[in-house]
Amino acid sequence: MPDFTLLPDQTILLIEIAAALFVSAFLSFIYVALTTILSLLKLRKTTGTDTDNLLVCDVAYFHCKGKRDNQEDSVYISHLEEAYTNGVIAACSDGMGGLLYGEVVSQYVVEKLAEAYPMKFDDQEANAETIRKISTEVYEQYRLGAGATLVMTHIMKNMMNFYSVGDSNIILIRKGRATLLNHKQNYVSLLIRKLAEGGMDTSEAYRNSRAKALIDFVGNIETNVIHTSRPIQLYEDDIIIVSTDGVTDAVSLHRMSNILSADYGAKQLARILKSGVQNKKLPKQDNFSAVVIKMDRSLI
Repeated sequence: MPDFTLLPDQTILLIEIAAALFVSAFLSFIYVALTTILSLLKLRKTTGTDTDNLLVCDVAYFHCKGKRDNQEDSVYISHLEEAYTNGVIAACSDGMGGLLYGEVVSQYVVEKLAEAYPMKFDDQEANAETIRKISTEVYEQYRLGAGATLVMTHIMKNMMNFYSVGDSNIILIRKGRATLLNHKQNYVSLLIRKLAEGGMDTSEAYRNSRAKALIDFVGNIETNVIHTSRPIQLYEDDIIIVSTDGVTDAVSLHRMSNILSADYGAKQLARILKSGVQNKKLPKQDNFSAVVIKMDRSLI
């Protein structure tokens, strides 16, 4: 073992300083390593999903006027910078055609949703009650003389809840297949159920002159809010479309499956879907609006 007593005092001091610096650097390295590992374990526990990786929402939208005199659609997207803590909310509201103040009511709906943000992701009934409260406020103002539809998704950490009133759309495209998640609250849906229960031909429902009339809407009495009781698991490359019925009037689910590819980002998907509606050139094209969400791999 070397005898440091034989070294000059200045040399010994330098050795002691170097040893102290080495110990300090080693302890700092251990601290950073442990902090990083604990953070990763916390993130892993927080996400708690089957994919075991946190996905992010790539979001785009379009908001277009059809052949109507007024634009009666309204769109709401929550603050994306708060996605990790509060989730992403996307909503479309369509003022009811044939009634007064459709554009006023739809705008009121999305403004009230913005005021209610952030919402508790795991308290679906409380969120549905918020929507019912908005509906009651509309009813008290217009007494069935005005109304709107509403579709809303709430996505948080690879999971999604949805809420629906009326006949707008929430569509999930997964692995090239489009699925309508919410059933429409219109007269044709009621007729189909009744005809099917009686063993009768359901095609009669579509020939009824009142087929598209709504049986529930924001602004109705005791509005029934359709909503998920448990969140839906989302996966990488899932595409979610939240839209008014002006979109699906022109572009069927089958057509969506063909033209919307998971290879595209949300902005390009929205551009393709918008062009699909416009290229249809329906003589009575309704106003058409949609929020398009693509689930992408996170960099975390």
